[in-house]
Amino acid sequence: MIEGHVKEGSLEPIVEIGLKGGGMVTMMPAVVDTGFSGCLCLAEQCVDQLDMTFEFAEPYELADGEVIVKDVFRGNIVFDGRELEVDLILTASQDTLIGASLLKDYKLSIDYPGRTVRIEQARG
Repeated sequence: MIEGHVKEGSLEPIVEIGLKGGGMVTMMPAVVDTGFSGCLCLAEQCVDQLDMTFEFAEPYELADGEVIVKDVFRGNIVFDGRELEVDLILTASQDTLIGASLLKDYKLSIDYPGRTVRIEQARG
């Protein structure tokens, strides 16, 4: 199970993920974004903390309806205590986003008044 918090002011649900690169794992905060259908959207400033390889280019539709093409990379992260190989895209934003594809086998609970986030693996 993963526990996180709801950020004061912005109300963003935040949990930590591990980026695997150079034989090390760097823990960092990530925003849970169920409106993002991919696995991970990584802030470009964190690119040196993750070993990754280019896979392909794919179109993405933004919230305002604009369609952009982004390069998709493959890299290893630590999520819920397990190492996973995931697809990811890079963003100029400061935020790293966890998307719905990474959460597809999990239950997500956000308690805004209590400011807590819980992600636990769904049982079959």
